[in-house]
Amino acid sequence: MVTFIAGLLDATVQAATVLLLAGMGELISERAGVLNLGVEGMMLVGALGGFITTVLTGSHWLGFGVGILLGMVLALVHAFLCITLKSNQVISGVMLTLLGTGLTTFFGSGWVEESIDGFPQMTFPLVGQYLVGVPVVGEALFRSTATDYLALGLLVVVWYFLHHSNLGLEMIAVGEDPEMADTMGVSVFRLRYLAVLIGGGFAGAAGAHLSLAFSQLWVPGMTAGRGWIAVALVIFAQWRPRRMLVGAYLFGLLDALRIRSQSISLTLGPDAPLAGVINPIVEFLMTPQIMGTYPYLATIIVLAYAVIRTKSDQLAVPSALLQSYSRETD
Repeated sequence: MVTFIAGLLDATVQAATVLLLAGMGELISERAGVLNLGVEGMMLVGALGGFITTVLTGSHWLGFGVGILLGMVLALVHAFLCITLKSNQVISGVMLTLLGTGLTTFFGSGWVEESIDGFPQMTFPLVGQYLVGVPVVGEALFRSTATDYLALGLLVVVWYFLHHSNLGLEMIAVGEDPEMADTMGVSVFRLRYLAVLIGGGFAGAAGAHLSLAFSQLWVPGMTAGRGWIAVALVIFAQWRPRRMLVGAYLFGLLDALRIRSQSISLTLGPDAPLAGVINPIVEFLMTPQIMGTYPYLATIIVLAYAVIRTKSDQLAVPSALLQSYSRETD
C-alpha cells in the first residue's frame, strides 16, 4: 500500500502540472476579459508540435518551445476573431478546440508509434538529494521533471505579475472596466491581445508537458478533456493564482487515481459477507470506462460546491468577461 500511495503522489504531481500550466494561461486571458474555450485545441497542437520537434531534433527543450509557439499561433486566431472582429468568444473557443482536435488527428496519425526520450526525472536543486529518500512523499516532491518545477515557479511569477506589476494591474483593469481603462490611457486591445497570446502559450506548454514529460508519447486526443478541466479550475480558484495550486493538485489526484487504481483490487474475498453482491458492483465501478468519468464528475461536483458556498461578490469574476469592447469616437 505504501508503494501504491507513493506512486499515486508521483503521478499526481505530473498530472497537476498539465492543469496548472493550462489553468494559469486561462486565468490571465479571463482576467483581461476574454474567455478562451479553445484551451483543449491549443494543448493538442502544443503536444503534437512538441513531440514531432523532439523526434526530429532530439531536443525536448526545443520541442517544449515549439509547443508554446504553436499554442500562441492558435491563440492569435482566437484574439483576432474575438478582439478585432468582436466575434462570440464561446463560439470561437469551441471552434478552435474542434480545429485543434481535427488538425492533430490528421497530421499526428503517422507519429503514434514513435518514441522519444523526453524530460528526465531530476532531483530538486540543492536540497532534493537529501530529501528524496523521505518515505512516501520524497520521490513525488523532490524528484520530478524540469517542467513540474517550472510550473510551480511560473505560478509565483503569474501571481506577482497580476497583482504587483503595472502591466498586470492594467490587464486586470481591462477585464473589469475596459472603458475606464481606455479613458486612463490603457490600450485595451493591446493588453487583451497580449493576455490571450500568453494564455495560448501556457496552453501549448501544458500540451508539450503532456507529450514530452507526462506520457512521452503521442496519441490523438491525448488531452482527454484536461483543457475543459483547466477552464473549470479557474472558476474553482475564483480567479486567484494561489487557490489554483490547490485545485490543480486536487484534480490531478483524481486523474492519477483513475490511472493507478486499475492496478489494485478492491473486491472482497469469496467467503466475505455479501461478497456476491458487493463484488460485481465494485468490478463495474472499477472498469476503465467508468473510472474515466470520475475526474469529470468530481470536477462538476467540486465546481458546483465552490460556487454555491461562495457569495457572488466573492467570486471575483472579471466584470467585463465575455464583453467585446468598441472604442467610441466622436
